[in-house]
Amino acid sequence: MNTYQITQTALEGYMKEKLSEKRINFLLAQANEQIDEITQNKELYEEFLEEVNAPEKVDKIILWMLFMSDEYIVFDYIKAFDKDLKKTIPISDLSDLLFYVIHLKKVKEITLDGFDYLMEYEEDGIEEVDQFSFTNAFLYIQKLKEVQIDF
Repeated sequence: MNTYQITQTALEGYMKEKLSEKRINFLLAQANEQIDEITQNKELYEEFLEEVNAPEKVDKIILWMLFMSDEYIVFDYIKAFDKDLKKTIPISDLSDLLFYVIHLKKVKEITLDGFDYLMEYEEDGIEEVDQFSFTNAFLYIQKLKEVQIDF
């Protein structure tokens, strides 16, 4: 993933200035709640695991990212759990959690189970999340480098 290539200082700055602890806690709660909901339907859960070819040992956050970056899984999830179609998982949620996971690894030196799998995972949805994250980081860095010039 391109996002993993973001330097540690840029990543740390982005986390401090763009992602609040409140936002991260909300996203973590949302991810855990939805994974718990999915695991209650054993058949659907097994189908989703097979679809993303998830490793045997994978953290809930990473599993949620794998599931929610797959358009077909999201559609099946919405249908199975009668979710409001207007409240689908926005790519910004996935992007913010991707930053958080990478921040844990690169800055705090905490690795979640399945991190390497996520970084190597090739699927259209996750690629879109990665590009969105990278664009956000690039815009943040560009903004930092702007200076006002008075004539």
